[in-house]
Amino acid sequence: MLPKYIWIILFTSTLYVLYSNDKLTCIEKYIKLYYINVRPNTIETADVLTVVPENTRNKKSDDLYDLSTLKKYVNLEDGLYLAILGQVFDVTSGAKHYGPNKSYHAFTGLDGSAAFITGDFTDTGLSDDVSSLTDKQILSLLEWVDFYKKTYLYKGKLIGRYYDKWGNPTAENLIIEHRALLAKEKNIIEEKKKVKFPPCNVEWSPETGTRVWCSKNSGGISRDWIGVPRMLYDNIESKQHRCACIPFESLNDQESREIIQSYGGCIEDAISCNITQDL
Repeated sequence: MLPKYIWIILFTSTLYVLYSNDKLTCIEKYIKLYYINVRPNTIETADVLTVVPENTRNKKSDDLYDLSTLKKYVNLEDGLYLAILGQVFDVTSGAKHYGPNKSYHAFTGLDGSAAFITGDFTDTGLSDDVSSLTDKQILSLLEWVDFYKKTYLYKGKLIGRYYDKWGNPTAENLIIEHRALLAKEKNIIEEKKKVKFPPCNVEWSPETGTRVWCSKNSGGISRDWIGVPRMLYDNIESKQHRCACIPFESLNDQESREIIQSYGGCIEDAISCNITQDL
């Protein structure tokens, strides 16, 4: 059996080969995902797992900004810069929106990511901390990032919450990616559920109140059946529901019955109902 130090040399050599083929980054990412999913209470540990190659340290592929530098770009003379999730954009061409005394000037010179979703433009609301947002809101925030990439000039990265001093993504950045992926997966599930249980048609009038009804095209989903209006819950424990058109065969399906509830006062097989409950 080979001495222990020989195994260490072999292991180190293997890591070097992997690194030279750009595979170590993948390993690093999976390790971090392990801490996010399996050991969420030790996510701080994942932060120290960022591996920066010796030959790239202190070399910048993008311009890097610290907050004090970014704060200089809040006027038309120096330019108007903002950051969103640590990515810096020059929005000077949109001065009618971002210039001094304009509606979105508060975004310049800082990373106010949370406010893109909350609409809170106070000093507290203009924060780069988006941990309180839902996964779906995180996905919406990334759509804002895409908007800025398409509309304005990308300048570089803001050192701090989402990028380290070498411009590498931090563990918190990885969490954002992961949460956005979860939101996308949930959207796919929701779209499949909408096809299976299409939304009801809804109308309201002062005389009759709210009416819900089903048709072969309700919810914008064309099909060869009509269904009956029911309250459809996200899951067994959820309090959130929507009006959905349920095919008769699903009314007797055990799994579906657990998340379906009738509207009070609505005839069992009626395709149209006047309701008093919240949608």
